[in-house]
Amino acid sequence: MDRRAAKAEWKDRAPDAGVYAVRMGRTLWIGATMRLGAAEQRLRFSLKTGGARPRALQQAYSGEMAFEVLEQFEDDISQMARERLLKERLAYWVEKTGGTAL
Repeated sequence: MDRRAAKAEWKDRAPDAGVYAVRMGRTLWIGATMRLGAAEQRLRFSLKTGGARPRALQQAYSGEMAFEVLEQFEDDISQMARERLLKERLAYWVEKTGGTAL
């Protein structure tokens, strides 16, 4: 597959938006993203290279982390509704779990 076709295929993918949890030891962080599949890879890369934000997340990293999808949204939700839902569900999961929002 050439680069142009791969880029077009990536853009045409349905978003896999949702809320996720990252656990390192006893500490729990909750995040929300439009692309759950990319969130874990992005987070692992930033932790390994020392550039994770917030700094407390980077400081808690000891080489191991657990990534868990808490909630994934349906594909047929509009972009605007999806963004609103991400904020609402992030607040819900932070309150429910007692975690810290990313």
